[in-house]
Order: sequence, then structure tokens, then C-alpha cells
Amino acid sequence: MSPLEEERECPRPRTHWLVAGVLGLSACAGVPGRGVPSHHALDSVSAQCVRDPLSCALLNEKTIAIGSVLAVGAGASVGVALKVLDDRARLSLKKEMEDCADQARTDVLLQHEGVFARPVPSPAECKRLTVDAQGRSVTWAIRLGLEMHEAALRCAQMKLERIRPGGFSLEPRYRFNRGTKEKELITPEEKAALLRQGGEGLKGTLEPDVVIHSGDPLQIQAVFDFKFRCVNFDEEPRWRDFPLGHRYAGLSQGEIYREAFGDHVELIGPRAGVFR
Repeated sequence: MSPLEEERECPRPRTHWLVAGVLGLSACAGVPGRGVPSHHALDSVSAQCVRDPLSCALLNEKTIAIGSVLAVGAGASVGVALKVLDDRARLSLKKEMEDCADQARTDVLLQHEGVFARPVPSPAECKRLTVDAQGRSVTWAIRLGLEMHEAALRCAQMKLERIRPGGFSLEPRYRFNRGTKEKELITPEEKAALLRQGGEGLKGTLEPDVVIHSGDPLQIQAVFDFKFRCVNFDEEPRWRDFPLGHRYAGLSQGEIYREAFGDHVELIGPRAGVFR
């Protein structure tokens, strides 16, 4: 994860007219790929992580400076307050993550002000090709979604370092044994090694966006996963279904997350907030 650059809340929008437009649209994302994508996805980039964890991991390694795991102060002494997360505290954290999703969408669209005919992209514009910061040809849906996801994680880091130091991880990766219900945390070093070996060892692993824990990333108290859309922004974001041939085929991402991490798994989309 990139170091925290400054102790402040996420920046506020610069223009009122764009905020009005932004509040009517959820962000864009899609299926990452190398070169020109074979199709134009218009929902969350994390959908690709469901279908192809390896390409998702490779893409995140190259595009998101956040990194794969942030276990803040996991080895340090953790206060008693981290040991139990009550409903009131969980609701407060959920609201903070909602705000991060809203702000990420607003900030990224402001960065691309003037690129689209309106303050927010149309479905056709979401499918249009662009070149990302790594020089790859991707749709605007993919590019905006990745940038919003990165911005949301930066916002989450800033907020949680202030209000819950030592009790959260960003994008931790876990092995999950459905038979025993046991989880194993994959370290960033192990992940990098597996990627160098081709990534087979990462297939079937789980990587939620934000994990709230007791100070030990294996003692999970809540999970938040960001989903950004490019069109149909007034609809609730949906968990993706695992495809045929996947080890979790027949289940949705949300179902396997709840099986692995417990009942307090929340899906977060801009403006409309969090959906279970």
C-alpha cells in the first residue's frame, strides 16, 4: 500500500454542477484484460476477480498502488475496543465506506471533466476504448472503475487509520477450505511468488476489499466490498455468480464470502449505499 500522504478526509468536489450530475450515476468498471477486451463489461471490475482471479491479481499488481494487504499494526498491541464490534460500530463503519464510494466516483469523474458529453458517461461512452496509465487499451468502463476502486481504497485507508488503527486490512487474500471452514492468510510475499510461478496457486482464493478484524486478520468482524457500475446506476449493485467450471460454481461471490467470513458481509455501491 502507498504510504498515507496526508491526514485528512477525502477531498470534496470542486464544482456544484458536476456534483449534481455525479449523484445521478454510479461509477464505471469492467473486465480487465490485456490489449483490446473481447467484450465491454459495464459493471464492477471485481467481477473479473470472480471469473479469473489470476488476471485480476496481475491487473491490480500493475495498476493499483494500494497493494494487496494492509494489516495495520497487526503485530502491535491491540486495544480491547478492537476485540468486539457491536452493531452500532459496524453501522458507523458502513457509513464511512459508503462515503468513500460516493467520493471516489465524484473525484474520478472530476478528473476526467470534459472527456464526456455530459458530466457522466453514456453507455456508448462507457464502451469506448481509451489508454490507461500503463499504456493498455481498455474501455472507459474498465479505466474509470479501476480508478474509482483505487480512490475508494485510499479513502478507506485514511478513514480507518484514524478511527480503527490496528483493526483492518485492505485487499487481504485468503485461502478458504469449505470442508473445514478454515482460512489461511496469504502474505504479500507469497502472493508475489505465486504470481511469478504463473498464479495457479491463487485460483479459488478470496480477496475482499476491506476486512474489519480484531487485530488478527483471521478474526474477521465485518467485510465490505466495493462495486462500481457504469450504466443502470439506479439499480442495486449485484454480486457476481461464479461461472461453470469454477470451484465455487453455483454460488455468488456474496454467498461464498459469507460462508468464509461470516454474516456481516456488505456490498457497497456509490450513492445508493450498501446492499447485502
